[in-house]
Amino acid sequence: MIESPYRRGAHDGLTFGLYLTVMFFCSIFAQAWPVLSMVSLAMMVAVPAVIYRYLRRYQLALGVASHFSALWMQGLVIFACGMLLSGLVLTVYMTWINPSYIADQLASLAAMKGSVPDSGIDQAALVAERLIENRAVPRPIQVIVELEMLAIVSGSLLSLIISALLSTLRGRSPKPIK
Repeated sequence: MIESPYRRGAHDGLTFGLYLTVMFFCSIFAQAWPVLSMVSLAMMVAVPAVIYRYLRRYQLALGVASHFSALWMQGLVIFACGMLLSGLVLTVYMTWINPSYIADQLASLAAMKGSVPDSGIDQAALVAERLIENRAVPRPIQVIVELEMLAIVSGSLLSLIISALLSTLRGRSPKPIK
């Protein structure tokens, strides 16, 4: 029986959500343990390979019934479900466990003002200072929703590219079933 790309994407999205959660927490705790920044960076760079593996496994399971649109939809659902799971965990962290996380990050950015002349850091530090002064620090849910939208849009584009690559490598026309 052929599994739908929605079901397969939701199943893979669960494990991908755990992957994203670990990646986010590695970047959050990198200030305390600098080695985690390398782990987080390696995980970010590996995202295309992880998505390729999910899509390729689904393509092999479908065999000649695999199509570009099914692979792309699976990738889109993987990112949507994965970000929902990791977004939920990050919302809990930023709302109840460490509610000052966003303000602390803005304060750290504001403290970098003047550290690197003629760079965009000064402009970003100025924006961070103004956000703090005007008490306009974004709430955790606002940050999480922006992260989710960014991940879903960029994940859709990444899935589009990988699906096109897989469909091209498989061949342009499916072989008839005998």
